Amino acid sequence: MISPLEYQDYQGFLRDLFLSKVSHRNMSLRSFARIAGMSHSYLSRVMNSQKTLSIGAASKISQILDLSPEEEAHLMRLVARDQLIETSRSGQQLRARILKTQKAPKTVLSLEQFKAVADWHHFAILALLNTKDFRGTGKWIGERLGIPTEVAKESFQRLLKLGFINKENGKYVAVNDGDISTPHDVPSQAVRENHRQQLHLAAMALTSQTVEEIEFQNASIPILKSDIPKAKKRLRLFMDQFIRDLEKNPGEEVYQVNLQFYALSKSSKKDLV
Repeated sequence: MISPLEYQDYQGFLRDLFLSKVSHRNMSLRSFARIAGMSHSYLSRVMNSQKTLSIGAASKISQILDLSPEEEAHLMRLVARDQLIETSRSGQQLRARILKTQKAPKTVLSLEQFKAVADWHHFAILALLNTKDFRGTGKWIGERLGIPTEVAKESFQRLLKLGFINKENGKYVAVNDGDISTPHDVPSQAVRENHRQQLHLAAMALTSQTVEEIEFQNASIPILKSDIPKAKKRLRLFMDQFIRDLEKNPGEEVYQVNLQFYALSKSSKKDLV
């Protein structure tokens, strides 16, 4: 299926998607619009860049096409970008600037690649690269992250050797700004260990940091098992939007945000019979 990740504008994505449906199903624009949950006149104007797609319409399209969290987040970025351009007086200049600086889709590591950098401080180092006055020394990194100098030095060199960090014009930069993830819903001991480390760090922060520095929330809710995939998709989309809204380069400090979603109750014996 055509993926929005291959496009830098949603208009082209929708046009190619429509053409692919037409060639396979002899589908009319009206039928395609009905599937997408909008009027054919509105969809036609969107595809011809005469009208901006709404966030609500983009969400409907994402659900109908069953887009992955990465695909849905990318589509939302494209829509939000055009909405910003539309409301700007200097729209053409802003469009050129955004297109130039737009982030590529995140790098997805294989589980074998992830094993080499599974310890939490590797990803913290990648984030540190985008803070003010970064220094690529074990001493500076160790002091900022509270880890031994030798561990910081070895981890930094490992990231360089494996290609997670490059040196450009005398400055260390993270590949793809350190926007990295692993495959979703694939069992991995390395990924589990990374999450255990993050939980431990969160527990330490709960007792060592002030309430002004941290934010902890939790809720226990009854849900349908059939809604678990939907819940996971929405949490992943929230995380992507949270990062997009708050990440700054250069930043001042590195913060960690974790999302946990797990079962508290167990199926009763009656349900298992």
